[in-house]
Amino acid sequence: MLAPFYSAFGGRKNAVFMTGERLVYKVKFGFVKLGTLVIETGAPLDNHRINVKMKFWTAQVPFLDSKNTVTDIIDTSGICVLRFEEHSTEGKSALNCTMNYDPSLKTLTYNDDTTKNLVNSDVRPFSDAATLLFNLRTWNGSKSNYFFPMRGKNKENVVKCSFSQNESQQECPALNDKEIATYRVDGFADMGKNPPLGANGKFTAYVTQDNASIPIRLDMSIAIGSISLVLDKIERPGWKP
Repeated sequence: MLAPFYSAFGGRKNAVFMTGERLVYKVKFGFVKLGTLVIETGAPLDNHRINVKMKFWTAQVPFLDSKNTVTDIIDTSGICVLRFEEHSTEGKSALNCTMNYDPSLKTLTYNDDTTKNLVNSDVRPFSDAATLLFNLRTWNGSKSNYFFPMRGKNKENVVKCSFSQNESQQECPALNDKEIATYRVDGFADMGKNPPLGANGKFTAYVTQDNASIPIRLDMSIAIGSISLVLDKIERPGWKP
């Protein structure tokens, strides 16, 4: 098993992985809906590996035509990616790629439509966008500062998060606009040239205070302002706010 990610201070760890969980978010630019993001947690492969799928598609907005599906195998002890598979389209352009990480050898093997079996060595455990959300949930309320490595084809970027116990009340559309107690997480993302959803820079997340740590809302900087992920639907066996 892999060790947890790096922090400035020790912190508590929430049990956030549950088979059958499905979170649906509206992706918004102000009052305009840009698209839909869905994160689904599948069945565990063993005691510390689980399948997770993240899907995004744009709404009927002029000049936007994107679809993206990412399938991960996540190590639930270290909250990091072991296998990443992406299939996406942007207008007429398409991308298909995979990344396989070997934690014992610290090697990352990358493949896409034009690159075959590119091996990077001395790679430390890392996140992608879906795994980063699970890290936000895992360490929510920990009063710690964390640095999460993010990987692309051959470069590491870093997301910095400050987890506090600053409380807020957030309206949740998925719960019929009921106000729910959350902790606030502040961070800064360096996601490289092609960040997921265009998000780069400062962000703020509002995550429920219970052990499930459901992200209710995320506000993220983009090149021309900010976008928001707002929880629209939730399925989590046995969960009550």
